[in-house]
Amino acid sequence: MEVRPANGVKVSCDPTKEAIFGEDGVEVKKTTLPSGKHRLGVLTGRTLAGFAEVEMGGLDGKKHWYPTDELVTDKGEKIVEEEIVVEEPADDGDDQAPIEEDAE
Repeated sequence: MEVRPANGVKVSCDPTKEAIFGEDGVEVKKTTLPSGKHRLGVLTGRTLAGFAEVEMGGLDGKKHWYPTDELVTDKGEKIVEEEIVVEEPADDGDDQAPIEEDAE
């Protein structure tokens, strides 16, 4: 069964990478977590580009961004981020209206 990354969902984390947001942008780094209860976290419901924010109370009490596809619920269900398709209008090349000249 698949579960959407909603606020309060308990997850087991075994990430290979983590997104770190800073003033200059986002950096994705390799990461590993110690085995045991430290791997349990709670989703905040926030997702961005394949990553979900997880509050890691047992690890360090901080929020971390882990790949959504590497998270499973505490019951073993896969976490799946909803994909939203954004459709753009067809580009016919006429982005600007013609300029009318005054006939004086």
